[in-house]
Amino acid sequence: MHLLKQFFIVMFMLFLGTILSDFLHIPIPGNVIGMALLCISLITGTVKLKDVEEIANLFLNNLAIFFICPSVGIMLYFDIIKVKFIAIVIPTILSIFIGLGITGKIVEIIVNRKGVDTDG
Repeated sequence: MHLLKQFFIVMFMLFLGTILSDFLHIPIPGNVIGMALLCISLITGTVKLKDVEEIANLFLNNLAIFFICPSVGIMLYFDIIKVKFIAIVIPTILSIFIGLGITGKIVEIIVNRKGVDTDG
């Protein structure tokens, strides 16, 4: 029964996020807002980690299942992907390197600010 309660808490946060997104016309998906609400609730202590930890671990352990539908859906668009392959691949690769570079610089700034010895 505790798994059902934990599942309800996570789904309730997703529901709240969807409601906020729809009624306030926020250009952020409801599921993202819902997860942000759950994160804020965990940080503030409104929701205790033990109240959602087991269901979160269940979701994480079965994460691959959630990618099956989108992966199958992509197969419907192979003809478009074939035509626009370069226009898809180049920005993807560029964004990966830009993201890695920015993340590396931010980590470097944080490590230098804290004075952490990274030489081992």
